[in-house]
Amino acid sequence: PHKIRYSHRMEGLNTNWSQPNANAVADYRNLSFGTYTFQVRAIGESGEWSEPFEYTFTILPPWWHTWWAYAIYALLFLGALRTFSLWRERRLRQEKEQLQVKVEERTVELKKKSEELEGSLHDLKSTQDQLIQQEKLASLGQLTAGIAHEIKNPLNFVNNFSDVSLEMIDEAMEELAILKTQDIASQKETIAEAEAILADIKANLAKIHEHGSRADGIVKSMLQHSRGGEGKMEPTPLNPLIKEYVNLAFHGMRAGKDAINVDIDLQLDESVGEVPLVTEDFSRVILNLCNNAFDAMRSKLTEDGGSGTHETYTPKLSVRTHQTDKTAIIEIEDNGPGIPKEIKDKILQPFFTTKKGTQGTGLGLSITNDIIKAHGGSLDVFSESGQTVFTITINR
Repeated sequence: PHKIRYSHRMEGLNTNWSQPNANAVADYRNLSFGTYTFQVRAIGESGEWSEPFEYTFTILPPWWHTWWAYAIYALLFLGALRTFSLWRERRLRQEKEQLQVKVEERTVELKKKSEELEGSLHDLKSTQDQLIQQEKLASLGQLTAGIAHEIKNPLNFVNNFSDVSLEMIDEAMEELAILKTQDIASQKETIAEAEAILADIKANLAKIHEHGSRADGIVKSMLQHSRGGEGKMEPTPLNPLIKEYVNLAFHGMRAGKDAINVDIDLQLDESVGEVPLVTEDFSRVILNLCNNAFDAMRSKLTEDGGSGTHETYTPKLSVRTHQTDKTAIIEIEDNGPGIPKEIKDKILQPFFTTKKGTQGTGLGLSITNDIIKAHGGSLDVFSESGQTVFTITINR
């Protein structure tokens, strides 16, 4: 028997037979639960293996690996999942409610800010309207001063010739009174003198009518321009309009504060003819550009030119018109100090002004540019030291 050797294996754990040995003990530990078949065979001196002997057995699983344990696990997992789902749902509902509260609070804040912005916008628009009205009144003041000057001249003639005519009538009455006391020869001489006086009175009355008609024409022209054809484009003689409003701007400046002497040079191309304009609006363009030129030249006299400027500098405003096939061009040039390069691109912006204190609203050139654009035209600026030219191009 001591020459018998044994070999074994455990199906379900391994498939290979162990090395033959004389030890009749097989040691298997820590087997997992399941069904196993233990097989053993022997070999003797003959060298032949015996039929395997086998023993089948089952190792039961612990309770936590049983089907009912897995069922409990599944139920616990589903319960936990449901609990988490309910918690998450409640959490999302709370977050939604909090978000709604925040949205409502933010909506109230935005509505309040919107109302504040609307109020600010209304105030800004009101302020802008007031500034625009102020600019219009400033232009109206310049225009009124010019008109007053234009009407004052013929009225002076009317008053002077009226006074002289009254004196001549008194002289004629005196001659007629003398006539009653004279003989026939003296009467003829007195009648001749009376006729001469009456002829002078007639001439004076003609002058009174001439200058009265001139004043009436100025008023009618101003009324026509102020109506402006109800804001409609109408063919308008360009040169007379420019001449009239350059003259009004000049006399308005002369009648105002800090008047200066300015040479006016009008170079108006007679071939320009009529241009479609809203006369009331476009007349403001001429007034604004001329007034700006006067202000610039005044500043050169009083501020920029130095102590010897009055002896060497003569302010000059040149206004030119000419035409191309499709456009009419107006150039308004002054020999003031010029516009600094750093502000040249800003002068057409609303509310930009270089005037001190409350002297300017900063809307004059902006409104001027808007009026020109409304006419389908453009405004270009060229400036260097001692020269500034505003060029208006309008379609014919």
